[in-house]
Amino acid sequence: MKTDALQAAQWAHDLLQQPFVILDTETTGLREGEIVEISVIDHTGAILISSFVKPSRPIPADAFKIHGISDAMVANAPGWAALAEAVLDVIGGKRVIVYNAQYDRRMMHQSDEASGRGYTNYGKLSRWECAMEAYAKFWGDWDDWHHSYTWQRLTTACDQQGIPEPDAKAHSALGDCLRTRALLQAMAKAAEVQP
Repeated sequence: MKTDALQAAQWAHDLLQQPFVILDTETTGLREGEIVEISVIDHTGAILISSFVKPSRPIPADAFKIHGISDAMVANAPGWAALAEAVLDVIGGKRVIVYNAQYDRRMMHQSDEASGRGYTNYGKLSRWECAMEAYAKFWGDWDDWHHSYTWQRLTTACDQQGIPEPDAKAHSALGDCLRTRALLQAMAKAAEVQP
């Protein structure tokens, strides 16, 4: 196993020896999006939060095609301003593992702004770590043009590791939290078999 891949496997192995949380969101879009679903699980897989979130604008058709969350599904859900404190309670001061951490944290900031809640520096309140970047090193598909490892979609990464689908569907916040946890376990196993 190459050095970068071994470091990523060792990171996952060490991570699994201590408490952490995994967070995932589904959103209204990639650029100007807001959160429409958020889930947080702990290191054992226990659900800490799993909720739809009512955004300030309608959910675009393109976003619905990806996650299947409709305006009707979020009509009676809490808005981000009402839910953000509960999220902070479960992630504050913890290691927060996210598959594409930069994106989800940006969506939290954009949801703060859209809801009129005001800016929260989530990066200072918790230790955020990106499972997608770690897995890219682990998988080892180097991109000469970008001078970095190629990011893999979460569903692709799970397919590459032979991880079966959990009960929760893909492109749901809870399903993606569970997939991320399973992927961390698969990476950690590679560290255990090294001499």
